[in-house]
Amino acid sequence: MSTEYGTVRTQDEEAPLLNIQIVPETFWQKTKRVLHLHGHRVLITWLIIIAATAVLTLSFHFALVPTQRPSEDPVEGSPVDSECVSDRSWFLTLMLSIFFGPFGVDRFYLGYVFLGLLKLVTAGLGGIWWTIDIILIALNVLNDHPDGCHLR
Repeated sequence: MSTEYGTVRTQDEEAPLLNIQIVPETFWQKTKRVLHLHGHRVLITWLIIIAATAVLTLSFHFALVPTQRPSEDPVEGSPVDSECVSDRSWFLTLMLSIFFGPFGVDRFYLGYVFLGLLKLVTAGLGGIWWTIDIILIALNVLNDHPDGCHLR
């Protein structure tokens, strides 16, 4: 093999880089390879997403909280008097759902044992159920199981 500038390679010389065969890889092999190389970046990205979700949810909640309390003389027979309020905390439920939602801890806390087990086994249906629960709890739509009362 000549190393002079401008020489032309003949066919009998080996071309090691041109003889590489590309082996197709499956989706799972590619995912494993990419996560092996960039796993820490994926973890950091998920932590940032979870933190941003918590901050946005809390800021949205405190933006909607009224600054003044209504008068202490409720009107007799108003729907507010008859509404049942749970002894379980809305804030604690929301934090459990954000940080431990794929494990079903929020559902266990609210008394939904079967749904908590199902959420634990399916990892929050791959994040879909987890996201929906965060939204339902943030909007205070999800009630506790034994009494069906709104969270305080």
